Amino acid sequence: MAAFTWDDLRVVLAIESSGTALGAAKQLDVSHSTVLRRLATLELALDTKLFRRSEGRLIVSPPAAALIAKARSIAEALDALPQLIDGPHSELEGIVRVAAPHALICHALTDAFADFRNTHPSIRIALCADMQFDEFRRGHADVALRISLAVPNELGIRRLCDYRFALYARDDLALRLREGATLAEMPFILLSDASREMPERKWMVSLAKGRAPAVEASSTVSLRAAVASGLGVGVLPCYVGDALPGVTRIEMGPAAPREGIYLITHPTQSKLARSRAVADFLVKFIARNRDMFSGVRRS
Repeated sequence: MAAFTWDDLRVVLAIESSGTALGAAKQLDVSHSTVLRRLATLELALDTKLFRRSEGRLIVSPPAAALIAKARSIAEALDALPQLIDGPHSELEGIVRVAAPHALICHALTDAFADFRNTHPSIRIALCADMQFDEFRRGHADVALRISLAVPNELGIRRLCDYRFALYARDDLALRLREGATLAEMPFILLSDASREMPERKWMVSLAKGRAPAVEASSTVSLRAAVASGLGVGVLPCYVGDALPGVTRIEMGPAAPREGIYLITHPTQSKLARSRAVADFLVKFIARNRDMFSGVRRS
């Protein structure tokens, strides 16, 4: 039997996570040819095909399912090893990695953590924008805020508050709508196809009724800038759109998506004093700003 190494198994996990050899190469920061070579080595050693191709993606073959499950548990155990050294009685110092959507980091968390640093100057915060969930699951971050996405049962999860979206336009475009223009006459901005499963994109598509967008944006941050520039109407989280000067919220049916903000922690990291301090701070920060995230308007 041909020999194989842990690096070969890491390639298999990356392919299973990304669905392509190229995606695995980017995830592991290696060349495409390295991924293909390591996959071939493992398949030769095991004398079986680990993936089948379907609609341009690599799908795990039935014989590979058990292997991948075992490899994932090994990866999680390896990633947890540093925590054994740090122990549950760590003092309030060291680094805590916080994963969150890019927009949430830019438009809420950076200001919040300025206050946190005043209280805990020895805890260093690493902000990880739009981290892939598999990376978080393998321990590449300690605490995460996510928007209404399912997570495995072995992770700690806590729903913090509602998270609402709405339609926004620069004031001059909003005035046209108030004066009788219809949404069908307005240019609009759409998240790019890579975000096609996001609820805010699906809602904008339903409002557009088959029309092509004037602009596509690859992220909420760039969509925000496009709305502020008057390039069209667009869907934004209420906490982003309501704080944008010169921009108006437009209320219209069907009902806008209402999701939720969730705090997620690993069982191992949650035992560390510094991670608990960050998690507790985030819970209190979201609670104080519940109305902002859920789009509540005060009269």
